[in-house]
Amino acid sequence: MSTVLVALDASTGARAVLETAVRVGELTGAHVEAVHVHADPRECDDTLEALAARIGVPLKLLEPPVEPALIAAMGEPDVIVAVIGTGGAPGYGRPVGHTATSILESVDKPVVVVPPEAVSPGTMVRLLVPLEGTEASSRPVRERLVPLLVADADVVALHVFTDTTLPAMLDRPHRDLDMLGSEFLARHLPRANRIELRTGPVATWVTEVSEEYGSDLIVLSWSQSLSPGRSHVVREVLGDSHLPVLLLPIVPTDINEADAVSPPVDGDLA
Repeated sequence: MSTVLVALDASTGARAVLETAVRVGELTGAHVEAVHVHADPRECDDTLEALAARIGVPLKLLEPPVEPALIAAMGEPDVIVAVIGTGGAPGYGRPVGHTATSILESVDKPVVVVPPEAVSPGTMVRLLVPLEGTEASSRPVRERLVPLLVADADVVALHVFTDTTLPAMLDRPHRDLDMLGSEFLARHLPRANRIELRTGPVATWVTEVSEEYGSDLIVLSWSQSLSPGRSHVVREVLGDSHLPVLLLPIVPTDINEADAVSPPVDGDLA
């Protein structure tokens, strides 16, 4: 049985994380299970147990230490997606906390990161997928996202041009951009319903387009590093967006490491 595994803590964002996991379970057709590491003897688990019971999700208590326990649980073969809270304080230079960072950099599976202020939609059907247009960043979307989608989903691709990638000359801008967009989707994400093309700051457009289209989930592929100077767009989106963000690890292949970057189109993403 395929499982969406959600990690809960005693924070105020636990409900948002759990409800998001339920929506991800509906999207993927997978069974949802919750885990919690009882790390503090003074901590009472009754509230989390009541929350899980009310939403109808089984809760399993794990023995500490926290990070190894969660990483091991998420590494189980039946787990196809993990769901976690940010555990951090967006707006203060660190989009996710220490435990969330360890999970994101260690678990080689899709992980949904849920900000504490997220409001779970009734259904999760609108997916925004920013793509930079390289084979390295597009492959996780084709090979790891698309097979997960069991329920109908409205997938919108977003490609943001920068000064270095904007086409130098367009004879007929509207027609030529339509052709460019169609060719981009055919090559990188045939599953998408449509594509939006923008020019300017990448992370800003990800946030604005997600709001414009009422997206339920943002999907980004990335190189699994939140160290300084890496994954610039991923860090900004995690810090600024009020939506859950699904991060798809780029699986190491024989491609040049310079290509292994996170979408969309920014030179310091990976």
